[in-house]
Amino acid sequence: MPDRNPRDAVTEGMKAGGYYDAHSEYQRRVVESGHAAIRELVATAGLDRVQGAFTIADYGAGTGATSADAVGVALRALRERDGEVPAAAIHNDVITNDFNAVFAAAAGDDGYLSLGGGPVYPLAAAGSFFTQVVPDGTVDLGLCSNASHWFRAQPRTAPPDSMWFSDAPPDVRAALAEQAAGDWSAFLAARAVELATGGRLLVQGIGRTQGEDGSELVSAARLLRVMWEVASDLADDGALDRDLLQAYVFPVYCRSAEEAAAPAIGGGELSGTLELVSSTVEEVANPFWEVLERDGDPEAYAAAYTAFVRAFSESTLTLNLFEPAARGVEPAKLCDEYFDRFQAATAADPEAGKYEAWILRAAFARR
Repeated sequence: MPDRNPRDAVTEGMKAGGYYDAHSEYQRRVVESGHAAIRELVATAGLDRVQGAFTIADYGAGTGATSADAVGVALRALRERDGEVPAAAIHNDVITNDFNAVFAAAAGDDGYLSLGGGPVYPLAAAGSFFTQVVPDGTVDLGLCSNASHWFRAQPRTAPPDSMWFSDAPPDVRAALAEQAAGDWSAFLAARAVELATGGRLLVQGIGRTQGEDGSELVSAARLLRVMWEVASDLADDGALDRDLLQAYVFPVYCRSAEEAAAPAIGGGELSGTLELVSSTVEEVANPFWEVLERDGDPEAYAAAYTAFVRAFSESTLTLNLFEPAARGVEPAKLCDEYFDRFQAATAADPEAGKYEAWILRAAFARR
């Protein structure tokens, strides 16, 4: 098989063809819980500095539904301040992303292109958001939802008998944290160049915090343990190379509020260009679990929950685990088998892999 992953790519984008948008209830809830924060940043933006159009950059747009929602909230808040100011909405993601879906969401019945007032120009900027993707000083509001927790490149340091960073022993976890810190600094440095003076940036995604008893609360930890167990069973059956599985880590890192703030405060490398507005972590309730509690149907819950997990994880699992590690089976068939087994395990014990998420919400302003 030809090498499809020459640069250690983490993902080729969320599952396309409408699948991700159809199964991103949790991601929608994260964005909805951040509506007030978006409106607040727009309310404090200096419109007198706008050159030509108020520019919103949407980093990690995915396939568009949650992206269009966040941009729509920002544009409605802008219209409340100035009904006629032109606006540009730039959607960014990796070059293999399904941008057709992004613009279909923007133009849909509930999309932001139906707003009245001044013109809105929908645009795309393809490329990794760990690098600069739009010109210097052009962004008035940056938004990034459910995306910045991904690693820039597939980590090559993995915890034993797990695929989640928080299960790693101290030395391995420190190495993963160092890689994630470098990625976060690169992400923020690129935004610092792109933001106009006085521009705002809001980043939200899964994070971690401490419980009242001092214990660490890490988003998705229970889910990733079940994902590991399913993969381990496939290795036991000879369908997945055990050594390659042991070397694999799911390429996401959950930052704390303190880690998110660090580059912009004190002696942080970006403290001269970015001002920290806020950095908080709060739990966002699981919509799938709410339906299970209401309906009491574990089979229906398992089907919906599996589709949610597959929507964001299929691309990265295929690139960095199934394609290199499949044994005696085509990677695509192995992927199907993996999620069939995950669904069966979830139906048998819904509690084991229950998704819990503590959402990091960090806001910055360009000095």
